Amino acid sequence: MILKINDRIRNTQVKFFNSLDVTLAYDSVASVFSFDFYFDPEDQKLIDLACIGHYHLVTIEDEGDLLLTGVILNESFSSSATRKMVKITGYSSTGVLEDCQIPTSLYPLQNDKLTLAEITSKLLKPFELSYTVDSSVSSLVNSTYDTTTANESQSIRSYLSDLASQKNIILTHTTEGKLLYTRATTNKKPILELDESGADISMNLTFNGQGMHSDITVMKQASAEGGNAGESTVKNPFVPYVYRPMVKVQNSGNDNDTELAAKNILAKELKNLKLTITLNSWRVNGKIITPNNIVSVKNKEIYIFTKTRFFIESVQLKGTTEAQTAVLNCYLPSVYDGSTPKYIFDHINLH
Repeated sequence: MILKINDRIRNTQVKFFNSLDVTLAYDSVASVFSFDFYFDPEDQKLIDLACIGHYHLVTIEDEGDLLLTGVILNESFSSSATRKMVKITGYSSTGVLEDCQIPTSLYPLQNDKLTLAEITSKLLKPFELSYTVDSSVSSLVNSTYDTTTANESQSIRSYLSDLASQKNIILTHTTEGKLLYTRATTNKKPILELDESGADISMNLTFNGQGMHSDITVMKQASAEGGNAGESTVKNPFVPYVYRPMVKVQNSGNDNDTELAAKNILAKELKNLKLTITLNSWRVNGKIITPNNIVSVKNKEIYIFTKTRFFIESVQLKGTTEAQTAVLNCYLPSVYDGSTPKYIFDHINLH
C-alpha cells in the first residue's frame, strides 16, 4: 500500500501509517478514506504534511492500482503519557460538490435550453474540477432540458444528481478525482460465485418494506416555455400483494422523461433490499475488488434459494499490519441498469 500526500511544498510518501480504511463508492461523487500515522512535532516535514486546514492532495495505491485521488479534510491530534497516532480522514477531490452550494457568481439559478454537459462545465469551473462522460450516456448528457432551477440551499451534487436522474444517468467519480456520468455495467461475468459453504466469508441480507411502494407515479405539469404535461406509472414487483402508492412531481426535463424518472425512483426503492458480504482479502484472482462488478450468490441461510446476481455498489477496504478485509455492499442489478426488476423470492417448496 502506497500513501502519498502533496502538501504544496513536496510530494511525500507516508511510510508509517496504520488502520487504513478506504470505501470505494459507485453511486456517489466521492469515495472516503481514513488512516492513522505517527506524528513527530520535531519533524518539519511531518508538521507541513499534517497542517490543519490545508486540504492537502492525497493519492492511495495498492500494488500499482490507483484507489483514490482526493484531499484531507480532518485531522485529530491527542496528547497523553502514551504517544498517540494522528487520525486523518478525507474524500475524493469531487467530494467538495457534496458540501458546497452554487456560488452567487454563477447566478441566476435557472437554466433554459441547456444540456447537462453545459450545466456541469459551468458549475465545475470555479473548483478547477473536470468531468468525463461514458459513451453509453453521451447522447443523453448532450440533450437539452426545457428549463431547470436549482435551490439556493441545494448542494451542487444534489442539483446535478437530480438532473442526471431525470435521464436515468448515474453520477459518480473516477479514481483520478473526476466527475463521471455513466451507466452501470451489469451484464459482465461475476467476479465471485458464493454460497453458504465459504469458511472465510460472511453474508447478511436485509429487506426494508417501509421504504417500498407498490405503484410509483411521476407527473409533469405543462410549462410556460411550452413543455408538455406528462404522467407515467411503474409497479414494484417486491410489493405484489398490498397497495402502497407514491406520487412525485417532476420539475425538470420534458414529458418524455417521466417514464425514465419513474423507473429511477423504483430503482432507488430497490436499495431497500441489501446484501452485505465480508471477505478476508482485498483481491480476487489478483485483482482489487471494486464497485461496478457482479457477484453471484446462492445461500438459503439468508433466503436466497437460487443463484442470484448482485451488483457491487461500494467496497470498504480495511487494512492493518495484521489483516485485510473487504466489505461489499450489493444490490440487485435493476437498481443501476434500468432493467425491469423481477421478484427473486418465489415460494420455495423444500419437500
